[in-house]
Amino acid sequence: MPQYSAETVRAMILQSQCLSDPTNEANKPDQNSILGIIDRVRALQIDTLQMIRRSQYIALWSRLGDYQPELLDDLCYGDDRRLFEYWYHAACIIPIKEFPYRLPTMLMHRKKESRRWRSWHSDEKNVEVLQEVKDRLSNQGPQKASNFDDHGEHRGSWWNWKPAKRALEYLYDSGQVVIANRLKFQRVYGITENYIPKKLIKSTITMDHAISHDLELSLLATGLCTPQQVADYTHMKRGLARPYVKSLMKRGLAHKVRAVTVKGETIDLLIHRDNIETLEQLASGEVKPSRTTFLTPFDSLFWAKGRGKEFFDFAQVLECYKPAENRVWGYFCLPVLHNGKLVGRFDPKLDRKSGTLQIHSFHLESGIKPSERLVSDIAIAMRNFLKFHGASKISFGLLGNNELMKKLERTI
Repeated sequence: MPQYSAETVRAMILQSQCLSDPTNEANKPDQNSILGIIDRVRALQIDTLQMIRRSQYIALWSRLGDYQPELLDDLCYGDDRRLFEYWYHAACIIPIKEFPYRLPTMLMHRKKESRRWRSWHSDEKNVEVLQEVKDRLSNQGPQKASNFDDHGEHRGSWWNWKPAKRALEYLYDSGQVVIANRLKFQRVYGITENYIPKKLIKSTITMDHAISHDLELSLLATGLCTPQQVADYTHMKRGLARPYVKSLMKRGLAHKVRAVTVKGETIDLLIHRDNIETLEQLASGEVKPSRTTFLTPFDSLFWAKGRGKEFFDFAQVLECYKPAENRVWGYFCLPVLHNGKLVGRFDPKLDRKSGTLQIHSFHLESGIKPSERLVSDIAIAMRNFLKFHGASKISFGLLGNNELMKKLERTI
């Protein structure tokens, strides 16, 4: 069985995640660029936090450099939409062509077979509010959940925001409505048939087929991972995924290789057969990762649990939910990728009124020094990051590597 170094594994992971090559400042990313990225990484995770631009926009910036976020919005919510929102690894933006593979899960919710919705339907008031919500969407068009916070025409203790919101969540989970738009990031729900092509809605794909499909594409997107981590990419239970992963191996779609972790341990990994040639090229040293960029904490690079420690010696930690006194790195830290390694993290906040990107802290990983090359590459990425946010100024706090921050302040 072939054996590969941690460096080669990292290179393969980054290549599969579109994080290997440097940004070409001369190129202007368009909608095809965005679709190409999402087609390869499979999904963009959506998050509500907005210390800077929201996660889904940052994930694309990490791979494309400066682009117009409105291009993504139009692909999701425009007249000729090519993307839609649904559950994948979490709440995600995914290609509309993947709708048939979400249908088995939607139908499971619709048949009340999921634990999440089984008991909800036993309450007659819930059934009543569900019908009212469906009728209103059909008769009045797309609605926000907050539109149901009224007590005018509809009397009764049940007719308020919370039951209606719950009904909308059920309709969304079961595929009867989609996110037709977002207004100030609030979901606007619309009847599915008005937004998804009929040929996709009428698909008869089975749950078995959908699970196998998801796991195969997860393996392609992860590049290299353990058999258990294949399931992590779609947030699937590992026990459920196990027989399907074995089937991928039996059918010759998944191949086992051996790799050495950063700690010198040898473990078995899986790779999709279509990625083997790329892996061999990377192992020969023909191509090396040369991108310097910043990653959202929700980036798909981190979806395979534990892989960051095994091959990057990097523990991705999101500390926004911790009390301030318990945080080590910062509220919303972005990992820094530099030439195939995760070398640090910084905690940013955009002051939109003054156009200032505030860097509260900037930490380098153990053993990483602020060399001239590292400072220069981070500065280039930071200038592009500022442009993407429409910021004209940057300020640095006092926490972290002061030498690095002083050099960046002079360089940027």
